[in-house]
Amino acid sequence: MDAYLSSGFGILVSIILFVLTYQQTIGAKRIRAKNANQDIHSLFMRRMVFEEYAPKFKDLTKIVEGKAREFKVSINDLLSEEQILNALFTEVFDSDLISPRHRVEIENRLNECLDRIEQESEEPGIIDFRQLSLEKKKKSENISILVGTASLLGATSSLAFTFIETKTLNTELILPGVVVVVASIAALSAISVILKNKEVVEQPSRRVAQMVSSEFENEVRKILEKNKIKYSISPRLGGMRPAFVLDIKGKKIVIDAKPWNNVVPLHQIRRTTDYLNELANTEGVDQVLFVTNEKNPLPMSQIINDTISAITISELSSTLKKAV
Repeated sequence: MDAYLSSGFGILVSIILFVLTYQQTIGAKRIRAKNANQDIHSLFMRRMVFEEYAPKFKDLTKIVEGKAREFKVSINDLLSEEQILNALFTEVFDSDLISPRHRVEIENRLNECLDRIEQESEEPGIIDFRQLSLEKKKKSENISILVGTASLLGATSSLAFTFIETKTLNTELILPGVVVVVASIAALSAISVILKNKEVVEQPSRRVAQMVSSEFENEVRKILEKNKIKYSISPRLGGMRPAFVLDIKGKKIVIDAKPWNNVVPLHQIRRTTDYLNELANTEGVDQVLFVTNEKNPLPMSQIINDTISAITISELSSTLKKAV
């Protein structure tokens, strides 16, 4: 019974040390990023309501960079410019404290900026993605170090507990110590996964948005290669850059991929439908495929071209086989 008690004590110590250390390091950084996002949101809301300010993409970028330095977080931990604008649009639309006339004026200013965001924003280059990958790798390494250190300290505390109880310390205690380390690593790994998933839900940062978008497009690319279909990556097509352009039996098929689920801002839906209609009307384009996670995230009644199809990524392979 003493062995079980000391092992349980060691595992409990490991969990407590891990949670406390996580909250003081990674958790504290997450809170600073959350406060920075709230500060940016409040700042632009005040300027738009009281000073009739019209948001500009470049202004957003500068403010985000400045707030990242002020709150001592990475710029990739903060919301993207488009996420900030969507949050502002939602609050203005939902507010009963703003007069209807004033609300419409603010919404129009936000719409103008959102309409220009595709042209004014720079696409993240390879350096940005290297930085994102390095930050993700560093965070994983830090969590691994926390898990390992907390587990070893838990095993040490278990041995210390046994020594205090029995006043003896021998080689027979090595096995319980190993059990504590293994059990602690398993428990802490599960806790770290839960904390990571919670962080993704609570903090939809630009890092999350970019990494999710990149991973989703990479899934589409793998499907294209599996089906041995020739494709071009993000080519310039008129004034647009869709994710992929395919050449199948002399037909030009355009794929635009977004990792959308059920909840998508209405403005983003409207802008995407306009974008897809413009793609379909581009000379030489025979078909447009809009690939997402969920079934029909777009109101198909707003699609004015019969060559546009909205499909899920699970349907992409079968759709391509029909085209071939």
